[in-house]
Amino acid sequence: MDKLPGHRSHRKSRFGCLQCKKRKVKCDERQPCCRNCEKHGVVCSFAGFSTALFTPQVDSAASPVSLPGPDSAGSGIIHSTAVGTSQALPSLSSLEPFPSTLAVFDLELLHHWTTSTCYTLTRSPAVQTVWCIEAPRIGFATPPVLHILLACSALHLARCDEARRATCFAYAQMHHSTAVREMIPLVSPLARDNGAALFIFSSLTCMFACAKPPEDGDFLALPERSNLSEWARLFQGTKTVIHTGGEELLTGSLEPIFTNGLYLAAAYRSPCALEQGKPHVWELQQLMSRECAADPSLRAIYQDALDELARTLGIAIRPGLMRKLEIADVFRWLFEVSDEYLNLLYEKAPIALIIFAHWCASIRQIEWMWWMEGLSSRLMTQLYSMLDPKYRDWLLWPQEIINGSYEMLT
Repeated sequence: MDKLPGHRSHRKSRFGCLQCKKRKVKCDERQPCCRNCEKHGVVCSFAGFSTALFTPQVDSAASPVSLPGPDSAGSGIIHSTAVGTSQALPSLSSLEPFPSTLAVFDLELLHHWTTSTCYTLTRSPAVQTVWCIEAPRIGFATPPVLHILLACSALHLARCDEARRATCFAYAQMHHSTAVREMIPLVSPLARDNGAALFIFSSLTCMFACAKPPEDGDFLALPERSNLSEWARLFQGTKTVIHTGGEELLTGSLEPIFTNGLYLAAAYRSPCALEQGKPHVWELQQLMSRECAADPSLRAIYQDALDELARTLGIAIRPGLMRKLEIADVFRWLFEVSDEYLNLLYEKAPIALIIFAHWCASIRQIEWMWWMEGLSSRLMTQLYSMLDPKYRDWLLWPQEIINGSYEMLT
């Protein structure tokens, strides 16, 4: 078809700056500042694409880490020379001051973390202080930790500022991808020499996995549409980090986190919690006994998972609870279930799925945290689609809890 008179064709801009995309105008993609932003006197997102987050003037063993924007070439991945397992991590003393060209939005994300996001992770003032002060400090010395921190801050800001939701999600995904890629070569030396950095990274990665909204049919923030058991193992990784870090991790700068954890663990392990939770799993106990009558080893695997579930439900669903639940009150169940149970969950064994669904009822009790909001419903949707229709009646009780139709006095 002939072009209309006076109509000028032009190349479609696929990698334009965020400002032009927001204004829905064509971007010429000129860097470090496109002509539209220059004309209107606004800060162009390209200005932060090629700047350095860390620019130490040292040898190649501690190469600079560049900070691209979410639409830059290379899918927003930060490239740096891998730190060998035998090399010491760069210290703050070896780094020069931040360059003045550091992306302004990343500074805003860091500010949002220290003034808002860090206070939403727990109700314990001592633990809030750790997330406010120690987490960024560790991130300054270990770039992947700072990136995952900024990713979580971006997700939180997206909920607080609807007008910049798309921009925040783009930065969240960019920082998350960068954090994971850059952490891989550092895992071994961090596990040996800096358990605090690995713990912060692991914890925030789990938080991101819960908070990231599903897009294009994706379930949670896992690669290649991962299975529920793989999602559960992501959280179990934090338990491994704690065991690897040993006494030095438990008594170091993150001590308030673990002190609070010991207090919550005592409530979880109390006989009272188990007794109060048993009525909630009694029918599951009968189902398991019938279905596994001929397999004692399978029955033992499910019995352990049910005992841990009873403790969790005994804390999460009971009258007279005087405090709001913390994340550890509920997610401790994931730490305690066996690999054998997670293997059954991976295989989509009906009883394993039903037990998991009942655990989801306890998640509903901690959705006062913004990053947990809606998680129980998303998990139940996934479970319902995976479970054989003849077993779906077993999902009615957790669905009632999640939908708020079950009367609870917590």
